Amino acid sequence: MTPSGRFRPATPPAAAEVGVYHPRAMAPAAWLLTPDEVLLRRFGLVRAVGGAAYVVAVLGLLGILGRQVWPLALGVPVLLVVTTAYFVRSVAYPRTAVVISLAADAFVLGGAIACLGGAGSGLVLLYAIVVVSAGILLGPVAAAGFTGLVILLALTQLAAEQAGLRPIVGFNPAFDQRLVMFLVSIGGLASVGYLSGAYASRLHELIAEAGVAAEAMRVRGRRRRELVGRAAASADESLRAVERVADVLEEGAEQLSEAERRRLSSMLRIRVAELDAEVAQLIDVGSLDGIGEERPEPILLRRVVQDCVIELGERLEPYDLDIDVPPLKVLGHRRATRRVVFNLLENAVTHTPPGTRVQVTALESGGSGVLVVTDGGPGIPRAVAARMFDPPPGAQVRVGLPLVRQLCESMGAEIRYERAPRGGARFLIGFRLAPRSAPSVDDEPPASA
Repeated sequence: MTPSGRFRPATPPAAAEVGVYHPRAMAPAAWLLTPDEVLLRRFGLVRAVGGAAYVVAVLGLLGILGRQVWPLALGVPVLLVVTTAYFVRSVAYPRTAVVISLAADAFVLGGAIACLGGAGSGLVLLYAIVVVSAGILLGPVAAAGFTGLVILLALTQLAAEQAGLRPIVGFNPAFDQRLVMFLVSIGGLASVGYLSGAYASRLHELIAEAGVAAEAMRVRGRRRRELVGRAAASADESLRAVERVADVLEEGAEQLSEAERRRLSSMLRIRVAELDAEVAQLIDVGSLDGIGEERPEPILLRRVVQDCVIELGERLEPYDLDIDVPPLKVLGHRRATRRVVFNLLENAVTHTPPGTRVQVTALESGGSGVLVVTDGGPGIPRAVAARMFDPPPGAQVRVGLPLVRQLCESMGAEIRYERAPRGGARFLIGFRLAPRSAPSVDDEPPASA
């Protein structure tokens, strides 16, 4: 709550702060994308298979055409060295390894084209292998760069042929025919480069989005396990308390005074209520994902608060409860909203002494409906308050407040804690505001009815 009374949403952390890659979080200077690890491994296998195929093709041509095509064999050690270096260094230097290997492939293919047919034979289209690989692995900028490189190599080969360095096999002396085939091949390479860049851009966005979704799912799964573990521990504590009451009653029920019986009965009811609340929270943990998928509905905040006060019952009787909630309607989910309000009220009862003033108010603020729960207790230490909604793994924290935050996030709301002016605790929940005229199952019947 700002001094002017407006609810100010917290600024979400940057992608770098949470360790999650986002496709638009990359620095503009990073022209070459970092390949996905799976793509790196698969490209290594493609290189190995392609190198083996090149060796087989060279051996076949040597057997058919004889030693005159011996220059083709020069590409074998080049591919062997580059492929080995790729497997060794691609994990540590992924972009560099891919660029060097693709450049080597381009020059090896260029040598093969120069020996067999030349630039005007249509074999120039073999360069498309390099262009497509660059786009898939390194993104659209790399596709464009390698398209320019192979076109430059093809032009150099055409000029060398005109200067007298002709292919060993399959050369067509008619320049006009070679030029037509050359231009067609160059047009094909340019088209492949454009398509590779366009689709590679979307491919890398999908890979990045999948990484974000996987990381978010992993974090949600970890939080779910922590919440379930805490709820189970709290339920176990309540069960043990019930067992202790049962042991006392079993050992000497006849010797207990009326006051002691009432005290034990009250303790038993409270523990049963706590156990019921913990079981309900376990159910809510299991339904978190479903809450996020359901369509939000208009909810009358005043009715939610009334229901939670009735549910807490005698646990609230020793407290000075002040409720001032106008008929605000907010967008949310009925069960999740009730769980949030119930947990905040229960938190005040659990951590403040009887007789403490507990105030529940609501107001409109900047298009949000804000519910404020304030207690006059000792407040929450600063170190605890900093982590109470998302405590570190293993911390001895009840499931209540971490679950409250998860429920709020699932239905598009926001919760924040601040120290009350007189030293108590104050929780603010900002819901999306619903129109006053929006129909709700919580609508109060008209006075005539």
